[in-house]
Amino acid sequence: MKTNFTQVKTDIKFYAKNGSITAECVAVTFAVPSGANPVTVNGYPIPAGGSLSIELSAGQIDMSRYEFFFGTGGSGNELYIIRVIPAMDMNKD
Repeated sequence: MKTNFTQVKTDIKFYAKNGSITAECVAVTFAVPSGANPVTVNGYPIPAGGSLSIELSAGQIDMSRYEFFFGTGGSGNELYIIRVIPAMDMNKD
């Protein structure tokens, strides 16, 4: 019996300034550490200690542009963006 797997790579980046990314991935998480300034991603507020995760169905790629802006009230600007990026298809017996 043959099972199909999709090979992926996980990309983790740190941001401390307002900005934007194009996702180009199958899943993306925006994580704000505890004590950091809150972040707004495309209008969605993420408090300190919170996160926003978006995961697509098999065979789909998120090509969305995400803009993020830091608020105030915490110890500083900290945002981690974690993307799961398809690398290539692998077939396994």
